[in-house]
Amino acid sequence: MSTQESAVAESLGRLRCEQPQCHFYQAELHGDAVSFRRGLRLWGIPALEMNGAPPDVQNTWLAVATAVSAEFLVPVVIFGHMNQVPASAQLIETEAVLDPAWLAARQVALTKSLDHSILNQEWRRSGEKKGWVRIGWQPDSDLETGNGLLLAWSSPLPLRRIRDFAARCPDLALSGPDIGALVAEIAAQGISAARWRFAVK
Repeated sequence: MSTQESAVAESLGRLRCEQPQCHFYQAELHGDAVSFRRGLRLWGIPALEMNGAPPDVQNTWLAVATAVSAEFLVPVVIFGHMNQVPASAQLIETEAVLDPAWLAARQVALTKSLDHSILNQEWRRSGEKKGWVRIGWQPDSDLETGNGLLLAWSSPLPLRRIRDFAARCPDLALSGPDIGALVAEIAAQGISAARWRFAVK
């Protein structure tokens, strides 16, 4: 992770947003997307993966992201949004929080809430031990078969949901951004699968 991505992620992670803030990813402002995502997960900043969803879905997901920002006083980063937002419009002056206890308490509540986010979906279609986990919006045709877990948020990782799903379907196929790093982070939390299969995106 370069200095740029790390610094931006840290500055966002320390913010207390009295007004909802959604930051739309732009390379010139946030740096490399893969490194920036890692920084966001390190700081527990919500990252929503629009993945080029249709406008009606984007509007719904953006409303949820705004509500998360308002409830937890945290900035939310949006990846894969169709409309460009000027970088200058995303630089909102906000005071940083220096109290680590406050930040830690917010993180616990935020992570628990996103574990149960209405944007995450799960399908249990059979008793077989195979399943897939996909991160970000997907077309309906990619979701209509098999046991599956769709995660709208790539940060913070909904580890409880992933753990429960992996216990039922230990033969997992994963797809999404930076899958190798995601699997390493999941494994570091003690979540294992009999077999990981990767669909690199």
